[in-house]
Formats: sequence, C-alpha cells, structure tokens
Amino acid sequence: MTFGVVARQSGLQPLEIVAMSLLVFAGASQFAMVRLFSESAPTLIVIASVLFINLRHALMAASLRSQLHGLPFFGRLLAACFLTDEAFAMATGHFRRGGRSLAYYFAFAISLYVLWNIATVGGILIGDAIGDPRRYGIDFAITATFLGIVVLAIRRRSDIVIAVVAALIAGGLALAGASTVAVITAGALAPLIAVFVRR
Repeated sequence: MTFGVVARQSGLQPLEIVAMSLLVFAGASQFAMVRLFSESAPTLIVIASVLFINLRHALMAASLRSQLHGLPFFGRLLAACFLTDEAFAMATGHFRRGGRSLAYYFAFAISLYVLWNIATVGGILIGDAIGDPRRYGIDFAITATFLGIVVLAIRRRSDIVIAVVAALIAGGLALAGASTVAVITAGALAPLIAVFVRR
C-alpha cells in the first residue's frame, strides 16, 4: 500500500503503478524507480539501478538451488518470478527447520504477490487522501518488514554483529544524504562483514 501511495503522489499514472507491481514485483526496486522517474532520470539509469538493486536475487536463488533443483525448468522459472526477500526468508526458515515441501515456498510467495498487487491498488485509491505518508508512519512499513526478516534470520552472535554494523552503515549513509545508496551499500558490504566477523 505504501508503494501505491508514494507512486501516486510522485505523479505516476495508476496504470503505470499497477504494471510496475505486476511486472517488477520488487519493493526496493520499485521505490527506487519511482524516485528516479520523479527526478526525470534517463531510462538507462533507471534500468541499471533496478538491475543493480536486484542482483541480490541471484545470491538468494543460488542459496535455494539445492531445494529447487528437482523442479522442471518451468517450475524453477516460476519460483524465480516470485522470489523476494520475504519469500526467501520464509523458505530458508522452513528448510532450516527440516521442511522439504516446496508447496510452502510457492504458497507464501504467490500469496505475497497477490497481496502486494491488491495493496498497490489500495494505495493508489487512497494516495491523494493520505497526504504525507510519514504522518501515519506508513513510510516505515518497508523498514519494519526488513527488521522482521533480520530478526528471524539471526542464529548466532556473529549474526547480530553483522546486522548492527550493516544498519550503522545504512543509517550513516542515509543521515549523510546518500539514502538512495544506503541500503544497497550496506547489503553489498554485509557478506564481507560476515566473512571478517566469522574468521
């Protein structure tokens, strides 16, 4: 819903917003696209930014490869289309607990896709009525989601150190005015921090 509100208030047309949720289906990338479009960024910059932000999906897919290898090509392609940070976190937790059924992944991931698109339409419809999303804390919804993912993923003390250092990097960059690259930079540095901490 937050995305629909922000995108509508940025001047995008409802059809453009709906198409973005249906075809891109990647929260961070969609918010980046809205910001870049509102700043009249060149199309190549928008495409390159979205591809860069979504590179993390290659790592998530590689991590799930052993669980998905039994699927036919079309099944793996379908799994990739619905892969998000939330679906990855839930699937990883399921497999760590000894779960083997891929129905869990597909049920969660497809439900998330459907709900994301319904909520996008809801955001478009109420976007003008809400005014500033920060007034109701709506802008914090995505942050709260990622905090939940991080908390669920913590297994060792080193995970806490990695999460805190990455959060400090992202927060520092955001406060310094580099909010568009804050999360990307922290996400790119987190694996390096993990290697250093665990050694």
